[in-house]
Amino acid sequence: MAEQQIDPVYSYEPKIKRQDFPNDFMFGVGTSAYQIEGAWNADGKGLHIWDCYALRHPEYIDDGSNGCVTVDFYHKIKEDVQLLKKMGVKYFRFSISWSRILPGGKVSMGKNLEGINFYNKLIDELKDNEIEPFVTLFHWDLPNALEEEYMGFLSSKIVEDFVNYAEICFWEFGDRVKYWVTLNEPYRFTYGGYVEGSFAPGRGGNDQDGDPETEPYLVAYNLLNAHAAAYRKYQEDFKDAQKGQVGITLDTNFFKPFNGNNADDVKAVEYALDFMLGWFMEPLTSGNWPNNLQNFAIAPSLHYPDGRSLKQFTEEQKKKLIQSYDFLGINYYTSNYARYVKSSGLSTGFLTDCHYNASGAPQSNVKITVVEDEDGKEKKIKCSGKTYEEVRDDAFRLKYIKRHLEAIKRVNSDHRLFTKPLVMGYFVWSFTDSYEWSSGYTIRFGMNYVDYNNNLLRYPKNSVFWFKKFLSEDKLRGTQKRSLTNVVDEEDGADESNGAPVKPEQAIEVVQKLKKAKT
Repeated sequence: MAEQQIDPVYSYEPKIKRQDFPNDFMFGVGTSAYQIEGAWNADGKGLHIWDCYALRHPEYIDDGSNGCVTVDFYHKIKEDVQLLKKMGVKYFRFSISWSRILPGGKVSMGKNLEGINFYNKLIDELKDNEIEPFVTLFHWDLPNALEEEYMGFLSSKIVEDFVNYAEICFWEFGDRVKYWVTLNEPYRFTYGGYVEGSFAPGRGGNDQDGDPETEPYLVAYNLLNAHAAAYRKYQEDFKDAQKGQVGITLDTNFFKPFNGNNADDVKAVEYALDFMLGWFMEPLTSGNWPNNLQNFAIAPSLHYPDGRSLKQFTEEQKKKLIQSYDFLGINYYTSNYARYVKSSGLSTGFLTDCHYNASGAPQSNVKITVVEDEDGKEKKIKCSGKTYEEVRDDAFRLKYIKRHLEAIKRVNSDHRLFTKPLVMGYFVWSFTDSYEWSSGYTIRFGMNYVDYNNNLLRYPKNSVFWFKKFLSEDKLRGTQKRSLTNVVDEEDGADESNGAPVKPEQAIEVVQKLKKAKT
């Protein structure tokens, strides 16, 4: 095994204070429904695609687990809100499970009053404790009924059903919810679900029925139209009365060229950003796809040797799309070096179209820790069985948070002469340890440790104590409007793994027939 040393620059720890930010700066923590709620079939909730994916195919999850129970937030609202209050956060980001509101996915199939009551109780509990709800409408858990009926986001029919679902949420909760996120990370949903096939609904990758040559672009098209339609619905029917804001949360990495002296690698950075952030951001600003995506996504491919078509937005769709956000959320995971990949032969789909590979190690003198196996290949190491005592000192996370807060302070200071400074909030991911999608319970992103072997008890990691102290400092700055940044500390999760395995429920056939799309 070979191990390089960490560059001394990474040992720097900034000094940051609450007074460095204005009074109205939003400090909070984030979660999502499937990752924390549990109660997967309780009180009239319908199945969603992650229920089906994890239960039918435990072999696709690193530890074979599922989110049927996870940290049981559904039954622990009061104690978890008290934990939020004790932490001192004033904003709590959570998502609504579409299938808990509409079990059949559609208004015509009826709404679930128990599901609506659950979110009403949560919102009221937050408001009673002076915590503002920051609500996401779609965090990847599409009702399975819509996947069955018309293949979900592969069909334009999804737009109307999403708007109807959003309208119910605006009507039922909008008197108390003033911040709405339509979609969380549409790139991650599309890439995982339709390129790699590692996320529900499991298309792409080794899935024989998926089509990574065309499906990712069609899904992105329908996601964006669904977002824009929901945004316009709020503006037209709810904005005047409820005075809320609606935005979207995108995710992106930071990229630098693998070889700064190589013009192709420099260009690869542009490709990387266009195929990750620009894929969704450019239509929101211009109504068009990024030029690089537009050019590469129509190139001849294995199953389309004469070239592919890329759906373009109509003039009416462009009007709805452009500037369809009151704020923009940015989920930031990590940084990569982009290396140019030359096209050879017919495209195999998105992974070929993007013309870059991302890596963690550059061709330079910068020293970064890389663990390699005997063959020299980078090895993903996952530890298991760590206890609270072993992970409570989450120093890496704390350094990560401090350095990102310092960066926000710096960028707002640099733009202090602008009428609208750039960043208005920071949400740490995540509130508690939880179900981490295809990684199951093998990693822990939570500021609060959850003991999966002992009644799901919560224990604060050291970052919680620092965050509480930081938030309790006097707030001396004035109020200004800003845009939103949501930062995720994925690197931390690599060091902190589950203290105990969670036994998955038996793999079962959760629907009579799970249809596959015909391409």
